[in-house]
Formats: sequence, structure tokens, C-alpha cells
Amino acid sequence: MRNSFLILVSISLLWSCNSNQSWVVTSPDSKLSINIELREDGSLDYSAILNVEGKEVVALESSPLGLDRKDGIFSSNLLLVTASDIEQISDHYQLVTGKKKDIHYEANQLILQMKNQEDQLFNVIFRVSNDGVAYRYHFPEECSEEHTITKEYSAFNLPDIGKVWTLAYDSVFEYAPAYETYYVNGLDIGTPAPVNENGWSFPATFNTNGIWVMIMESNIDGTYPASHLEALCEKGVYSLRFPEATECFGEYSEKPVSTLPWYSPWRLAIIGDNPGVILESTLVTDLADPSKIDDTSWIIPGRAAWSWWSDSPSPRYVKEQNRFTDLAVEMGWEYNLIDANWNDMIDGTVEDVIEYANSKGIGALLWYNSGGKHNVVTEKPRDKMWDPEIREKEFQWLQEVGVKGIKVDFFQSDKQAILNQYLGILEDGAEHHIMLNFHGCTLPRGWRRTWPNMVTLEAVTGAEVYKFGSKFAEVAPAINTILPFTRNVAGSMDYTPVAFTEHNYPHLTSYAHELALSVVFESGILHFADKVEAYLALPAYAKEFLMNVPTTWDDTKYVGGTPGDYVALARKKGDTWYIAGISGIETDRTITLSTDFLDEGEYIMNLIIDGDNNKEFMNQEFEIGSSDEISVDLLGFGGFTGKIIRK
Repeated sequence: MRNSFLILVSISLLWSCNSNQSWVVTSPDSKLSINIELREDGSLDYSAILNVEGKEVVALESSPLGLDRKDGIFSSNLLLVTASDIEQISDHYQLVTGKKKDIHYEANQLILQMKNQEDQLFNVIFRVSNDGVAYRYHFPEECSEEHTITKEYSAFNLPDIGKVWTLAYDSVFEYAPAYETYYVNGLDIGTPAPVNENGWSFPATFNTNGIWVMIMESNIDGTYPASHLEALCEKGVYSLRFPEATECFGEYSEKPVSTLPWYSPWRLAIIGDNPGVILESTLVTDLADPSKIDDTSWIIPGRAAWSWWSDSPSPRYVKEQNRFTDLAVEMGWEYNLIDANWNDMIDGTVEDVIEYANSKGIGALLWYNSGGKHNVVTEKPRDKMWDPEIREKEFQWLQEVGVKGIKVDFFQSDKQAILNQYLGILEDGAEHHIMLNFHGCTLPRGWRRTWPNMVTLEAVTGAEVYKFGSKFAEVAPAINTILPFTRNVAGSMDYTPVAFTEHNYPHLTSYAHELALSVVFESGILHFADKVEAYLALPAYAKEFLMNVPTTWDDTKYVGGTPGDYVALARKKGDTWYIAGISGIETDRTITLSTDFLDEGEYIMNLIIDGDNNKEFMNQEFEIGSSDEISVDLLGFGGFTGKIIRK
């Protein structure tokens, strides 16, 4: 559902003594503002200021705007045509998946219309909400000929002193870029990206001047590639960079191409006085286009068994897949994911697996290679998802045999042509009632609102890397605490968590830490990575928790922590609150948590915490009130999770 209205109010133009033209747009609560300047040389820039307890704090210093098209310059020598009145945007929508179901977005909007020296029109649209600032470009003229943007100058200028949590944009090779490098843990702002990488990636979260900022982009509609950030960010200036020309083996343009009129994606910064503003924000979907699917009743988020992590050849065996279907039945989960090479089964056919799953009330999910010229990975089936006619026939078959969703892997590029492949898959999936999970992929940039059948994406170094990443076990505990303030803010994240079994590189995280990931991480379909025996051997209370843990949430509240140290959050489903936290450091500790997210009253909390060692749990039950504080003992790299119900 979507309700929108616009209320026009006035704006004052501020004129400085040097003839620069200036505008100020404030948030609905008047605490956040964006300041825009049209300089004497005809260039545009902006800055952002947050009012914290009566003190103005700079969140973004003067940052450049503008771009160049092959047929015109829109970065300098601009002249103002009109400045709109401020528009008050009010938008109510619902998400099928996510950390919050019912969302009310409010912002104030200003549109500046410019013209360049060739009298070509160029609009810049600014929005300020209570939790962030955003802008996008718009070419309003009509032309059926394709235009190419050669350079975008957009940047986020962070104050020089502070820390950043982000990840390097991948080097281009057979399996990348796919947003699967390791997040850095509090580097100095302005640190250049590693020399063997191609810049920094979105999202990037900063702590500077005592406030928190996360930068990102949203609402890519197929007329633009996805962007990342330049490697050099001297003095805190993080500039946009288009995909690498070498992606897709040099196939397809890395630059945006479209007819006119033409909107760019939104460039956004979530800004707040504590890290919880970042964690709780829905700004990425607030700025996305409304749902293109009218009836979403067939999109059913849930939990899935998954055999590949514990036994990679198992997708080729009917017997093994049926065991995992039986696990889903035992655990009350909705799905079983049959991974790569299911089209070459040894002891039967995939139709046998699907039929067995359907007979047990379990939905089958199938893996696909994205195929195409951009991809030389040989895992099968491939070349079913690139050509639209072939893809349409495959989706018809999927619907006929009762498959509920597919996992499409190995995209390895942010070029515009590849983003259009995603959108084509989503559209075909919507037509045939197929849910989508993307792997080896780009970041979610608001698509879960526009295409709610996109229930989750990878774009993260997840639990699978315990199989082949020698450094992963060492960095995973801290990275797990970073993700709720970075990657998971962008959208659902298929980390494939809750894995207890040791693989090639043993966990440092405790069993309670692993269990907590089922709540700490948000994913529309939660794929449990471990083997059948691992889940069936859990203590009854831990097993019961995994049998009932939701995957979609009515609300999410930050409870405590900072990236790299620890995170604690609470998520609401119906009348029940789920609370969870994980530690990213090796030292044992006790943390104190507030329950002020609860309505007034008395409650019963059931809590699962670290036991005497990191491979044991403890279960506690006690009464709490809405104004109480809770002390939780954590082992090094430990965790906790639990449920809170009204007494």
C-alpha cells in the first residue's frame, strides 16, 4: 500500500556577499539540514549539519555535485533557472521482508533547475529526512537518442578526523566483483583503498565529530550502473566511481547510457548522533520506487535447509536432498535449497526432489548460474538466465513443477547491462510467482521495495568462507558486529549463518554467537548452513528457538554497541520481542542492556547465553519490567539471544 501527498511551503533564498546563491533545506524535526551553494564559477556543492543538543555539528563538509554528459557539461558554468518551493514528502508503505513492516517516510524536498552553456536543462533534487540527506540528478528534456554520462563528480566529504567501516571494491577476476572482501574495522578516514583493489565500496559507515554517517545509493532502475568509491579519498573526500571497464571481460559499457528524460539513482547519507540511527534506518527503501507487484501474497519469507555448506557434492543426490527436506520438516522450516549441479543428479532427477518436498509441504528452491558472456564459471545449470526467451521458458517450467524460488549466482559486475539482467529476472520471477535470491552479486539498493520477490542477496563474505578462507575465522567475529551497521542496513543479507560444525578453518565464535546470528542478521529467507546432525543434536531449548525464529520483523530497535566491538538489538514479531547480541572481541565481558523498547508492563525473558566454554549454551528465564536493565555475561567472541513475552 502506498499513500503520498505533497504540501507546498515557502523557502527563502539566501544571498551571500560574493554573489554565490545558497539554499538551506531542513529535516521535518529541524535537527538536520543540507546547505546547497551555486558558486560564482557555476559549480554546485552541498554540506550537511546535524544539531546535537543545541550544537551544530558538521556531518558532511562542502562536497561537489554535477556530472558531464558526452553532449554537455553539467558540472560548471551552470545558471539557475528556478528554485522550487519546499515540498513536504509523506509516504507510507509496507515491506514484505525487512527489519520493519509498516514504514512512514517524511522529508522536505527542494528542486533546483539549472541550465548549462548549451541551454540544456539539468535538475538536482534534494531531500532531507530526520535520519538523512539525499540527492539525485534529473534531465527533464525529451529525446529518443541515447545519451552517455562520461563522469559523475558526486562525492561525500567527511571531516578529516574519525573512523570508517567499509570494504574494498573487489579486484576483477573470475568470481568478482561481488562485495565479498573483508570489512575494515575502524580505519582512519581518508585511508586509501588497497593498491590491488579498485576503490572502496558502498555502504561506508563513519564515526566523526561525535556523530555517525553511512553513505550509500538507492533506486537503480536499469538506466544507470551501480557505483562505488574512488580509492583515493584524501582529506575525507569519497568520490563516486563507475564500474571497472574490465568487468565482464570488457563486455558492455561501464558508463551510464539512456534516453531522456533520465533520473540518476539517489546518493544518500544516513546521519545521526548514535550508531542506532544507522542500524534502524529505512532510508535506502524510503527512496526506492514503489512495488511493481500488486499481489504479494505468494511471496512467503521463511527458513531453509541447505546442504551445500556441509557437503558440496550433495546437490547431485536425491537421497541427500530428501534428508534435508526431512530436516526442514523436523524443524518446521519452509524450504530446502538445492544448490549447484542439480541438473546432473546421479541417483534420480531434480523432479524427484521437488515432488518429495511438495509431498512434505516443503518448498523447493533451485540454484542457477547467471550465465552470459560476463561469466566463465562452469557450475550448472548455466545460460538459463541471460537470454530473455530462454529465461521465460525456464520460469514457466519452474512454476509448473512447483518451485517456490531460485538462487542465481555469479554476476560479477555492476555494469548497467548486468543490472538490467537482475531486473529482467525479477520481472519474470514476479510473473511466474518465483522468489529470488542473488549471490555473487551487487548490493541491494532499494530493490526489495520495488521488487519484493527479491527476498535476499549475498554481497557479503558469509559462513561459506569457513571452507576456503584462511583469514576468515580470525576476522569473522568483528565483521559480524560491523555488518548490522553497514551491509545489512542496505538490505536483506544471505550470510547463511548458524553453523556450528568445524570446516577447514575452525570458528572462533561461540555457539551462542552463532545462534544469535539468526536474529542479528536480517534475511527474507534464512538459509541455515549446517548439516542435519548438527541441528538435531542441539539442546532442546536451542533447537526450539531455531524452529520458531522469524525472518521478517514488525520493528527493529538498537539496544547497544558499536561496529567492531559488539552489537545488541531487539526485533519485534507480533507480540513477541526477540533480543540478540554478539561480541567481536576476544575478552570476556559483561554488557548491560536497557529494555526501554518495551511498552510499560511486566514480561518474561527466556535467554540463551554462553555456557562454560564456547561450545556450550546456558538457558535462563526470569521476569523483567519495561524500565529494567539486564546484565549479560559474554565469553570472548560470544553471544546471546532470547525471547521476551508479556507476563
